[in-house]
Amino acid sequence: MNTPRPTEAPLAPAANAPDAAAADGQPATDWAPAHASDTNSDTKTDLSPQDLDELDDILAHLSQRNDGGPSWEFLEGYMAGLLCCRRRIEADEYLPAVLADPDSGYFGPKLFQSPAQHQRFLQLWQRRWEQVQAALDAPVDALDDPLAYAPELIDLRAVVQSLSPEERAEFCADLGEEQHIPAFAQLWAMGFMAVVQTWPEEWQPPRDRELAEWMEEALDCIEALSGDDLDPPTLSPLDDNAPPSVSQQRMNAYGAALWAAYDLREIALTLGPRVSPQRKTEQPGRNDPCHCGSGKKFKKCHGA
Repeated sequence: MNTPRPTEAPLAPAANAPDAAAADGQPATDWAPAHASDTNSDTKTDLSPQDLDELDDILAHLSQRNDGGPSWEFLEGYMAGLLCCRRRIEADEYLPAVLADPDSGYFGPKLFQSPAQHQRFLQLWQRRWEQVQAALDAPVDALDDPLAYAPELIDLRAVVQSLSPEERAEFCADLGEEQHIPAFAQLWAMGFMAVVQTWPEEWQPPRDRELAEWMEEALDCIEALSGDDLDPPTLSPLDDNAPPSVSQQRMNAYGAALWAAYDLREIALTLGPRVSPQRKTEQPGRNDPCHCGSGKKFKKCHGA
């Protein structure tokens, strides 16, 4: 898979984005990766093309074994959504939600071909998690910055265009009745929004009006990218020499969605986990018997 560096997308963040830290205190400092596995791998090493191919092979095996499953592009968006969530959701909660057997709800080594394959998946997942987290926390001013977050995507419509008529017919037959080829970055956005839909309570707007509007606009940008690209294709985002497969409007939406992820990450770090309001217990009247059972009036006992 190629890492897209789209030059047609908006490269600079919105100038009117509010300062979340100034609006609601200082950013939280403890935001560790949400993993349940100690993999003994070098998490500082970026995933290579070979690593990504290995991930695709593992997910293809899971899909065959369990009659369907998410693609890596979907999981890439899912990971970004987890990193932008206010609460640190642990791996033993989020991995079953996206990879569990739909019939049994089971997630674990038995879902994979072998315990070794299971551990390898967790190693690769953790390494990519560290990479995405570092990118979303990097102080970048443009999406073409080498430190900027660049999701691992595949332009499936360009891939289909490059196939022979026979290969294209076979590919479309595998799609089933819908015959829908996902648009560029559509699966990434769907993965991100899956986190929002699975844990909606974690995405409730904050009390601060400006922050709430900023958060809503950011989520709207990502949700918009989860829709189809219905405009005429005018460019190829991953290969300048390939025929056009993506519209200019789509690339603009893609850039806006990436900046939205940065915004949501900043909001999450600033606000931290939501705090459930504590109900104030009703105290007895001053002339009522004290709740401690002393027999005295409340005003003469604990209400003094």
